[in-house]
Amino acid sequence: MPILPDWVNYTFPPKIHFEADCGYKVGSFVKNIGSRTVIFSTQQELENMDELSIIKTSLEKHIDGVILYDDIIKEPTLEELDTAAYFAKIANADCIIGYGSFESISMSKIIALLVTNDVFAEELLNDKKAKLKKPLPLILIPTHPVFGLECSPISTVLLGEERVIKYFSHELLFPELIIADPKISSFMSSSDISKVGVGILAAAVDTILSKFSTELTISSALRAIELLQKNLIPSIRDPKNINYKNGLYAASLLTGIAQSSSSLGLCFALSLASSHITNLDIFQSMSILLPHVMEYNLTSSAGKYVMIARALDEDITNISVIEAAIKAVEGIRKIFIELKIPQRLSEYEVRKIDLPLIANLASSFPFLDSLPRELPRNEIETILVAAF
Repeated sequence: MPILPDWVNYTFPPKIHFEADCGYKVGSFVKNIGSRTVIFSTQQELENMDELSIIKTSLEKHIDGVILYDDIIKEPTLEELDTAAYFAKIANADCIIGYGSFESISMSKIIALLVTNDVFAEELLNDKKAKLKKPLPLILIPTHPVFGLECSPISTVLLGEERVIKYFSHELLFPELIIADPKISSFMSSSDISKVGVGILAAAVDTILSKFSTELTISSALRAIELLQKNLIPSIRDPKNINYKNGLYAASLLTGIAQSSSSLGLCFALSLASSHITNLDIFQSMSILLPHVMEYNLTSSAGKYVMIARALDEDITNISVIEAAIKAVEGIRKIFIELKIPQRLSEYEVRKIDLPLIANLASSFPFLDSLPRELPRNEIETILVAAF
């Protein structure tokens, strides 16, 4: 399921500004991209209003106009995306800022594309052969690391009255600029950091296991795992420490750079489906499902697991490849045990009756095309049962 044309195996066009406490500089960055901007965020993800106020003040000093659009409560529908894009048009915006977490960043990518193309959201998502114009320049400011979504050209949206989740990818969804400021995430608790950190870890592993991975994407994702191994637990113990947060943000950016040219995989597909059907959020789902997905893929990707074990600082000297691969799974479980992360879906009140629904939805996502081994639908259910 590569996003890029098959004649390109690596590209990363976005610019990145990675600096702690740079909110007061945002206007000086944005003025190089546009002069009238709309900030999009869902109400649910409108976090750290103090930092957002600093960002808005900086924008007002350097550009002609800035408006905050927060009419969308949480996951946007097609109609809400169309309305938001229309608002940006009548506001004469020449760039868009996405501020928030998973949903805000995801929807901002689609809105930027809708503004410049004379189509509705439903047509955009369903007409795969449509020739699209370049989107409005998009600047993303994640309020915390989002397992690489802030970098990659992928998005999700709810379709129809049944609110079925739809995955959408396109090379035009790359943002123009990512502003990664660890200070914005100062509101996060130790529990929040734990969920987000394991989400990044899961995405990095998914990206490495993809059959579309290359030496470049694998190197980036392995470095992300090394940074997580060094910074995640210290950050949870000292959630206000910016240095540890820097490591987590860097890991997320590296994971996003890797997945942009490779692909997410089974863990993300299952997690996306689980978060839609149950009360789990995407980060919780990824943390529970990662070890089970790794166990399923162990024999087909043993060589990659050896690299993951090394990145986790596991001792793999004088043992076989399979034994070293098992060390990778054990290394993940050690982190989970130390973080006291629940290891079962049932611990989050997920019902067993939901598992076939999750498997069915997960099988509809194109991520499964990237797996190192074929995965029948009944085996998806087997993995979910093991995680239950």
